Amino acid sequence: MTGVAATKRHDSLGCSMDKLDDNRTIEGRDMTFYRKRSASAPQEGVTTPATGRGYLLGLSAAGGHRRRIFREHHSTVHDFEQNAVYLRKFADDYRADLSGSFDFMLLELNHHALERIADAADLRGVSELRPIAAHPDPVLGGMLSALFATVHGSADRSALFVDQLSVAIGVHVVQQYGDGRSAVAATGRRLSARCQARIRDLVQSQLNGELSVEQLAAVCNLSQATFLRAFRETMGKTPHRWLQQQRIEKAVDLLQFSQTRLSEIASLCGFSDQSHFTRAFVQATGATPGAWRRSRQS
Repeated sequence: MTGVAATKRHDSLGCSMDKLDDNRTIEGRDMTFYRKRSASAPQEGVTTPATGRGYLLGLSAAGGHRRRIFREHHSTVHDFEQNAVYLRKFADDYRADLSGSFDFMLLELNHHALERIADAADLRGVSELRPIAAHPDPVLGGMLSALFATVHGSADRSALFVDQLSVAIGVHVVQQYGDGRSAVAATGRRLSARCQARIRDLVQSQLNGELSVEQLAAVCNLSQATFLRAFRETMGKTPHRWLQQQRIEKAVDLLQFSQTRLSEIASLCGFSDQSHFTRAFVQATGATPGAWRRSRQS
């Protein structure tokens, strides 16, 4: 940003940190996600010098944002409605004046990450992402909203949840904005019985640990994108949802057939803490773990 006092702090994206009402960061696979929100757009605008960091994609979580982007010999004005996207290269100098609302979810990825994502997406010939401004993308908006969503003020994000969303978001970005178009056609394949058994064995052996899409896909010798499609086709849910179900089933068994304390059950079943366990259990069964146990013992 330009024309501001030296005492003002700015983040790595050139945004003033002094007026942000929401400023969150999530580290995902191959990319970093940000949530930036303030009551109004910073009056001083945004300026970032050219670097080799890769790409920045921003999605407006609310309408009413206007952005004048300055280029070498001209400028363009763009009005952002909800779920409108801009994508720019860090390799280019960037200067923009902002007005109206300011509520963005963003993702940053470098060139090496782009190559890995293209491989995971079964895409060939993708070497660059195309700069755009104010392009509607409600699908991406839904995925980013899910990533930053909270339940009762808390974010129940397991590593697998963030991982699978990162893969899905990366695949979508490469498919929609990559310069290559030679995608391998998606098929309606399902996971074999042997592959399903291997996944169950892996999950049961690491129920209280953290798994990644890469680990699960490797068990089946599939790319991450193909695995996610096949898993949902076979199991009827995402890996995160299915893993949550396995954890609840083990918790039910421990509640019914042991006197293990609730805090220990939460740890054994891979929940971050007892509060997380309780929220997930209530969502799955309609009762708290303690109430469910008492109802089975009476």
